[in-house]
Amino acid sequence: MRKYIFGVTLLLLGSISALAQETKDVTTRFGALTVNEGGVLLFKGSPVQPTVEADNSLDLSEPYQVGASDVVLVTDNGGTACPAIYYFVTVTKSGAKVTPSFGTCSDLITVKRVGDSISVSMPVHQGPGMSRTARSRTARGRHVYIYRAGVVTENGKPVM
Repeated sequence: MRKYIFGVTLLLLGSISALAQETKDVTTRFGALTVNEGGVLLFKGSPVQPTVEADNSLDLSEPYQVGASDVVLVTDNGGTACPAIYYFVTVTKSGAKVTPSFGTCSDLITVKRVGDSISVSMPVHQGPGMSRTARSRTARGRHVYIYRAGVVTENGKPVM
């Protein structure tokens, strides 16, 4: 869950709270990931491929060191209908590689690292157009996305 306090984002990760600035640049062991004024994600000053461009803004997590890679969770902040979509960027000495986007549009996430995997768990986003019946049916559901070796899966199937 995110709470904004005086321009600072409070991320609640499971039972652990972490205070973090809204990060627009992150230094990895292999170079910097930054967000330019146009909202495009850059690695060492050049757009990552495929291009990641912000809906409203991009936030970058601190890098996770996973073997010979640094992995950064990127949050693409949207609007009311879809508050957030996510990407992982794997950074190595060869460059940066972006996963396909994933998520349910919810900005209420729990991130856990277990060994060489990173899980991102979130509820189904209950947007403004969702009926009361649909809200009640989806309120109990959670989606878990697992990042491992550059691939994101949901229920064991690669996210495309």
